[in-house]
Amino acid sequence: MIGFNLPYKAKNEEKYIRQALESRNLSGDYAFTRKCVAYLRDKYAMEKSLLTTSCSSALDMAMLVIELAPGDEVIMPSFNFVSAGNSVALRGGKPVFVELD
Repeated sequence: MIGFNLPYKAKNEEKYIRQALESRNLSGDYAFTRKCVAYLRDKYAMEKSLLTTSCSSALDMAMLVIELAPGDEVIMPSFNFVSAGNSVALRGGKPVFVELD
C-alpha cells in the first residue's frame, strides 16, 4: 500500500539528492537532466524531450503546443489543482470542470 502524499523512496534517492545538492546545480542542463533525457531517448526512442520543473509548467507548455485559442473549452476533473485550470484560462480558454464517476 502506498500512503497518500508520502514520498516513495527506492535505493539511491538520498545519494542522488546529496550529489545534486553538493554540485550546486539543481536545475538546467546538468548531469541529472542529461541522464533523464538520455533515458527517455533510449527507452522511448524520443528524438527530443523537454523537462519541466512542475506539472503546472508542463500544462502551460501543453497549452502552447496544442495552440489553445480563446474560447476553446477544456474538460477537466473538478477535483484538481487550480493550476490546471489556470493553464487554460491564461491562454483565453474556458476550463470546464466535471464530476467523474
